[in-house]
Amino acid sequence: MNAELPVRRGGRRRDPATDSAVIDAVLDMVAAGATLTGLSLVAIAKQAGVSRNSVYRRWKTKDELYLDVLETINRPRPAPTGAGTREDLAVLLRGLAERVVDQRASSMLRALNAEAATFPRLHGRYFEEIVAPRREAMNDVLRRGVERGEIRPDVDPDLIAELLVSPLLARMASGSTDRLDPERTSRQIIDLVLEGAGAAPA
Repeated sequence: MNAELPVRRGGRRRDPATDSAVIDAVLDMVAAGATLTGLSLVAIAKQAGVSRNSVYRRWKTKDELYLDVLETINRPRPAPTGAGTREDLAVLLRGLAERVVDQRASSMLRALNAEAATFPRLHGRYFEEIVAPRREAMNDVLRRGVERGEIRPDVDPDLIAELLVSPLLARMASGSTDRLDPERTSRQIIDLVLEGAGAAPA
């Protein structure tokens, strides 16, 4: 899989092929069992087949490199169309499910959660820059669902969002993703959650 590189602003001109090779090297090594703490920029450069200077010029710390890796596995957030609450939720949840079934992406996220205490700034930036915008997008869809009368107004949108994503995160944490179909599973979760949160018929 060729990594989709995150957008860069300013700084040294980047070589997309080198960046992609380094990011792929991190994902491959973590998927093979390496820890974020145990990896070194030198070892990553060797795995990627690039010079260590190429890596050091781009990333001064492992935190910076790992954040780029996390941005890469979290593909651009899909935009809900506004067609309806269920359809908009399906768009967002399917994006999470696709990441969950990606073995390398799941391995990277499990490693980050396992080593959050070692990389507190990285963990914080990941939630601030990557998780929070996706969470807010889902909450926007849920609030519109309340306005449309499709969701009960007495239900906390944050709680509904947690109920929607928790089954996928649990699968990712356990590694039980081999039979997970992103489209079908996402819609099943949405149907089950909205059955309880949906507005009662008039």
